[in-house]
Amino acid sequence: MSNEIVMYASAWCGYCHRARSLLQSKNVAFREMVIDGNSELRQEMIARAGRQTVPQIFIGEHHLGGCDELVALELAGELDALLAGNFITA
Repeated sequence: MSNEIVMYASAWCGYCHRARSLLQSKNVAFREMVIDGNSELRQEMIARAGRQTVPQIFIGEHHLGGCDELVALELAGELDALLAGNFITA
């Protein structure tokens, strides 16, 4: 099972920017899938996440959720442990 972090995002989305900034501050490698103008990629995101909003963040096949869930993990002190246990820093 891959532990790759994938974030479906939009270039103009403020929540995407916040999630991107938080992941970058953690020095973790992640792949950003920009769905702007790409209906196939948007449909892939909806199929995987069951949601239509961006960002949608995955660790491997595990769906973390969006920006609010990512920030909640950080505020609860759980994000570092999750990332440290599963990922090599960039």
